[in-house]
Amino acid sequence: MRLKMTAALTAAALAVSACSGTVQRPDIELEGVTLGSIGLAGGTLVANIRVHNPNRFTLRAQDLRYQLFLRKAGSTTSGDSAWTRFAEGTYGDTLTVRAGQTRTFGIPVSFSFGQLAGAGRGLMDYGRVDYRAEGTVDVRTPIGLRNVPFHKVGTFIMGSTSGSR
Repeated sequence: MRLKMTAALTAAALAVSACSGTVQRPDIELEGVTLGSIGLAGGTLVANIRVHNPNRFTLRAQDLRYQLFLRKAGSTTSGDSAWTRFAEGTYGDTLTVRAGQTRTFGIPVSFSFGQLAGAGRGLMDYGRVDYRAEGTVDVRTPIGLRNVPFHKVGTFIMGSTSGSR
């Protein structure tokens, strides 16, 4: 009985270690930001998140946590003081990407015009503003939950079809 238990535990340990070596981290990237809608008090931006699943199994992700920063108008520094926090939140819907596929998801980000403060002048004067987006997403794999970070710096261009470069 003890020999069978030892053999079963050894087989389980080998199976788990074999699986962990084959689970690859998904690639998560912010493709860009576009204007979703605008109203009297604010609007909605759409952050286009591209997820590539290099694995042989379907990934399910949830709880995408994000922070979106805008560069302050006239700022020439590269540190954190050059940015103002524009929006943050959690997108709770499940994002599903089949084995070997790449999908882009539009994540709505609501804002008020008051949040534009320091960065709004660049958007109004020049029709563009630099942004920085960062965050994490919880990805469920066959061997458990993984927390995957993402980061992107770009320029939002008002009236552009892609909204960024």
